[in-house]
Amino acid sequence: MKELSWYEKLQKNLKDFLDEAERKKLLEGSEDIDKADAAAKAAWVKNVMEKFDRLIPDEKDRWEIMKGCSCSCQDDSMADYKAEYDKHKDIDKLIEYLHGRAFLNKPIREGNRIYITKAPAFPDEYKKAKTQEQKRYYFCHCEYARAADSELSPTYCYCGAGWCQRIWEGILDRPVKIEIVESVLQGGEVCKFAVII
Repeated sequence: MKELSWYEKLQKNLKDFLDEAERKKLLEGSEDIDKADAAAKAAWVKNVMEKFDRLIPDEKDRWEIMKGCSCSCQDDSMADYKAEYDKHKDIDKLIEYLHGRAFLNKPIREGNRIYITKAPAFPDEYKKAKTQEQKRYYFCHCEYARAADSELSPTYCYCGAGWCQRIWEGILDRPVKIEIVESVLQGGEVCKFAVII
């Protein structure tokens, strides 16, 4: 089954939090947004996120909605990851196993925290980038966020954090807390998350 687009996921996730009129107002201008050029996507997502932050004042609710928009690219491998963990019930062995599979950069464990630093979305372009803006652009994995550059609400990064949370909760079969340590959208050099296990 084809994965829903980011916009389609957002639309679906909002149903538990906003009535139909509020959803229409929030998502105004979304017709064919997935086919729009980068400038149109940037303008649309900036506007949506500004309204989103106002309409959804509770941070936990914003987190849940955005987490649900995250990429499901690791879902097909989740059973293998979970089986590997279930064999040993050892987080350090799991980290070794996940390195190069779920995470290109090796996760770093410090006590009950596991630090995940994402790899650039476009590694070759990232290496050749001359400016910080170019580096941030080539690092970011989301086309909507890349289009908007650094002028996007910090709430948007809950989506990327949700990707990380989705993986760890799928493996451990229990809730985990995620903190955003660094984000290229917020001026950081990388996107880095702390998983509290």
